[in-house]
Amino acid sequence: MTKRNLAIATVALLIANFMGGLDATIVNTALPAIMSDLNGIRLVGWISSAFLLGTAVTTVLWGRVGEIFGNKRVFQFSVALFILSSLLGGVSTSMVMLVIARALMGIGAGGMVSIPFIIYADIYPNPAQRARALGWVTAFYTLSTVVGPLIGGWLVDALSWHWVFLINLPIGIVSMVLLQVTYKDAGASTRRHGFDYVGAGLLSVALVVLLFASDGLAISLTRSLSLLIVGLIILAIFLWVEAHQEHALIPMRLLRNPRVQVQNVIMFLINGFMIGYSVYAPMWAQGLLGKNATMGGLTQIASSILLLVGTRLTANLMVKLPYKRIVMFGTLSVMLSALAMALATRSAPYWWLIVSGAFEGLGMGLAFTPMQVSLQDGVEKDLISVSTTFGLLFRTLGQTFMAAIFGAVLSLSTATQAVGTRGRITTEMINKLSNANTAGELPQQLIPAMRTILFNGLHTIMLVGFGLVVVSFILNWVRREPVKQPR
Repeated sequence: MTKRNLAIATVALLIANFMGGLDATIVNTALPAIMSDLNGIRLVGWISSAFLLGTAVTTVLWGRVGEIFGNKRVFQFSVALFILSSLLGGVSTSMVMLVIARALMGIGAGGMVSIPFIIYADIYPNPAQRARALGWVTAFYTLSTVVGPLIGGWLVDALSWHWVFLINLPIGIVSMVLLQVTYKDAGASTRRHGFDYVGAGLLSVALVVLLFASDGLAISLTRSLSLLIVGLIILAIFLWVEAHQEHALIPMRLLRNPRVQVQNVIMFLINGFMIGYSVYAPMWAQGLLGKNATMGGLTQIASSILLLVGTRLTANLMVKLPYKRIVMFGTLSVMLSALAMALATRSAPYWWLIVSGAFEGLGMGLAFTPMQVSLQDGVEKDLISVSTTFGLLFRTLGQTFMAAIFGAVLSLSTATQAVGTRGRITTEMINKLSNANTAGELPQQLIPAMRTILFNGLHTIMLVGFGLVVVSFILNWVRREPVKQPR
């Protein structure tokens, strides 16, 4: 492979990485406009949950598919699925249609995120060169999270929310074409690898059922509890199967390591608050403060920048301090962010959201890297890969389940309060209030009351998020560091 082709192939993979990171922030910026246009306050949490669930369930499966059909072909298929489902999202005329599109986008993103790391290992056999390439991956992802809110806000204000999905089409096509003309992989593998298809299926079904149980809180507590029981039963069957499976998807040795698994629980909880801030801070800025979509998106900028700063600081701190202490600083910073949002009043200034986001981003940057390294160093060599993947699954599930729960909390809160107005205020009006472009259509004399209803729902979400972070801080305080395994 020539240096020119190597550089272009790397750029092709980085473009896909940029597109995946862009989706994480650009869609959140457009949520108020989507909610208003499609009358979607009931399903707004599913826009994030469906995407994250699709990613979480398929990330660990795409690698096996790549072994069978070839990594290049599978990567291009995953990108094609992502851009075609983006097109479906861009032309959606209902929330149900959009949620289906987001689930398909998540499935595509699972391969778009995981397969490049396998390709990097192929085109960069030298570990030092590969490390530099992976450094560019982090830089591109961070760049996408910084510019995402700006691009998303501008697209919503200047064009429409549909374009936050349609923009993926040209970006994805460029990535596919560049990789096609520069990279040639070994093709499909002739080796046979044991794969736990039964375990993968049971885990996928269990996660989907549990997600429906989380979302069902807004409709029926009985149905939600029933789904929870069913999901837990399927999960128990999955664990039984794994205990008797020669090629287990998740080996029992890994699950029986509490020093490692408590870190996954911490990451689940912190990511739960993070998705709450990412989704609802822009809505807070627009619905309560009357800002436009661009200003709503800018609430994420400080978080993205401080995330990069925190990551850079961690690299230096890890050679000087115990990992647990660095994580403590990180969780403390996230807890300050959550506390700021929990204490915020309806008239809290715009800069309050920015400062909260700064603490959230800094804490995330400090906490995740040392925990990720511990997930690898704290297990035997043959478990490094599955431990890394399992950690990624937990982080994604924290965002997935809490996005659904937060969406249910907001829907239930606003619906309950709207009933108390005896028809003067409806949930459709709250939908319009969350978007500055449509808030002007509402009766001005009712806007203060509507903002009170929206604030009460958002405040409840932030209180729940604060509770999650407090629990994560306590767990980190009492936990014991994993024992570093010999290599």
